[in-house]
Amino acid sequence: MSIDTATRNNIILGAVSMTGPVGDSSSEWDTRLIANAKRLTTLLSDGSNVARTIQILDEAKKFVGTIVYVGKEKTSKRGFVVIKTGTDRDEHGLETVRTEIVEGNDSVTAFAKDLRENMIGHRVLLYVEMQVGKTPDKKFRILQHVDDLGEDTSITDEDLENGRARAAKDMKR
Repeated sequence: MSIDTATRNNIILGAVSMTGPVGDSSSEWDTRLIANAKRLTTLLSDGSNVARTIQILDEAKKFVGTIVYVGKEKTSKRGFVVIKTGTDRDEHGLETVRTEIVEGNDSVTAFAKDLRENMIGHRVLLYVEMQVGKTPDKKFRILQHVDDLGEDTSITDEDLENGRARAAKDMKR
């Protein structure tokens, strides 16, 4: 990555902002400033986790639905989410997505926990990435992010039961 003057100056200003006031020791402040400048520079690189996340969300399929079930698929170690979208491909208007692998990934674990504990019955904007499996013909819909649009007051106990039934049918055990 070649950094132009404007980008370099923005990194410096961002690092100064992150570092805060100089305090008693200017040499300690310089050390923190350089560490923050390095961090910002790596965040800007194409291969950084932040850059990858931005690209995934930018390219993701986005659609609205209501979460009616969240569980964990034991074989894939992924979260399994059932959404009521009203699709005509299912008699109850349900679709499914999976999360990234949960085990060993604290941010995905927190995301799945938030879905399970706070989002069932909520209308959400979903950001879904298509990932290719071990063979090119096998593709998975991976839920990368949701924006909470609030509780869906039209969801019934029957909708939630249909979500559990769909999970029991489709979720790999």
